[in-house]
Amino acid sequence: MCSRMAASILKGALPKNEDGKRAAQELVAETEEDYEEKAVRLGKDCVYEGHRATGRLGELRKMLYEYRWKSALYDTKRWVRDLEEAYAIAWRRWEEGKGGDIWLHPQRGF
Repeated sequence: MCSRMAASILKGALPKNEDGKRAAQELVAETEEDYEEKAVRLGKDCVYEGHRATGRLGELRKMLYEYRWKSALYDTKRWVRDLEEAYAIAWRRWEEGKGGDIWLHPQRGF
């Protein structure tokens, strides 16, 4: 479960384009062996020049760094708005004597 959660968080931080899809494929492992293979591949390709990593690992880090403020993961206003909406729905359902899950419908294309 933790690995699925980590993959979900990573995908939330990646750009919603072909580069982001490719990065997710390169970073999200299906098995322990796949994880080791991906880690070794990224590590072998990485060389530090000062404090900057080169190779694909450096590119992935740069992508995550540059995209962070555009991603849903860092959209605090949206997160708070969605949480407040969920509280309002939960309260309304409680008042009506109803239960069940609360599903928020995305307002934007995140």
